[in-house]
Amino acid sequence: MRQYAEPRTGCFGALKDFRSTSGQPTSLVPVKAITLPGVEEYAAAHTTSDPEHLVEVAAETRRLCELPQMMIGPVQARFLQFYLLALQPRAVLEIGTFTGYSSLSMAEVLPPGGHITTCELSEENAAIAQRHIDASAYADRITIRVGPALKTIESLSGPFDFVMLDADQANFSEYLDPLLERLSPNGVIAVDNVLWNGAVIDNCDGDPATDGIHRFNKMVAARPDLVCVLLTIRDGILLIRRAEGRD
Repeated sequence: MRQYAEPRTGCFGALKDFRSTSGQPTSLVPVKAITLPGVEEYAAAHTTSDPEHLVEVAAETRRLCELPQMMIGPVQARFLQFYLLALQPRAVLEIGTFTGYSSLSMAEVLPPGGHITTCELSEENAAIAQRHIDASAYADRITIRVGPALKTIESLSGPFDFVMLDADQANFSEYLDPLLERLSPNGVIAVDNVLWNGAVIDNCDGDPATDGIHRFNKMVAARPDLVCVLLTIRDGILLIRRAEGRD
């Protein structure tokens, strides 16, 4: 999910800090492909399509939201579902609900008793997400917390078996330690948009988000207490876990 902070408030009207969960601004940059032309379309065409409830979320997001490309797509959703099926997390934390597509995708494959706590700054986005969650078969598996995510995280004790960080890219580094403190011993953190349309390679576009993501990627890779892998799925996903034998 991309983050935008030209003055934006949600899906409607004049929006303010549309994807910043901390209130910090980032630049408005359109999503562009980072693969060869046609590759993403080919991947989508050969990926299991969305169930009807996700089709409805995606359709409403495209209809109401000025920046629907912030929503993850079917390829990334199926990847998350495969991963969570293997991980079997009972407690999931998501930073960046948007309109609920990713939360509902993950909720579908949670084990019995599994639950998602998802954080969203925008009340408008949260309202759209809540409506779709309430209409789904997974309403008892998802709780939306509205407000700045870092403050919400302070109020959560965890532990979480899986964390999805998908907002406030300029400030990614501020989230790492608070999330690690609340991560279960074998838990995993997934961070979206870590390639940022490829801008992180040169890191010279003057975008605070580009610099924030680049610094975060370098910081994670340099920490001996962590193991990470950066995947080139869509706009890049960084998977992080503690190194073996460390608390």
